[in-house]
Amino acid sequence: PGQHGPTQRIKLSDYAIRLREKQKLRAHYGVSEKQVRNYMVKAKRAPGNTGENLLRQLESRLDNVTYRLGFTRTIRASRQMVNHGHIEVNGQRVDLPSFQVRPGDIVAIREKSKMRARVAEAIAGPTIMAVPAFLERNDAALSGTMKTKPELGDCPLQINEALVVELYALSL
Repeated sequence: PGQHGPTQRIKLSDYAIRLREKQKLRAHYGVSEKQVRNYMVKAKRAPGNTGENLLRQLESRLDNVTYRLGFTRTIRASRQMVNHGHIEVNGQRVDLPSFQVRPGDIVAIREKSKMRARVAEAIAGPTIMAVPAFLERNDAALSGTMKTKPELGDCPLQINEALVVELYALSL
C-alpha cells in the first residue's frame, strides 16, 4: 500500500454501519448485548415505532434518569449510585439500574445517603447538561419527577435508531 498506507478509505458494509449504530447505543447507556436484545423484543411487541420504543425504554432506565437529573456526572457513576442503594423511587429503595421509571414516579436520593461524603460530592458537582423536558428536578429535596414518557428528540445521541431495528430485524 505504500509508505503511508492505503490512500482510499475502505467502504463500510451495510452490516458494519448498522453494527456501529447499535454499539453506540450500548456504549452510551452501558447495557449488555443480552439487555439490548431483550429491549428490542419488548420494543417490537409494543405499539408504535419500534425504534422510538427502544430509545424510550433506554431513556427510562433508572441509572439514566438519575444521570439526566444531574445527580451524577456520568451514567457509570449513576449506575454505581443506584447499585449501592442511594436512590429511591416513590419512597422505596431501588438498587436495579435497569428499573423502568414511569411517568409520575418520583426519583430521589435517600435521606441516609444525603449525609455521605461521596454522594454529597457527586451531587455538588456541576451539572453538565440541562434537565430534559420529560423530567422535572426539585433542587431543594434532591429529587425529580418523570412528567411524561421520553420522546425521540430527548436522546442526546445522534443516532439512527432505524438502523438498529434493521440489524435485529432478521434475528428476532
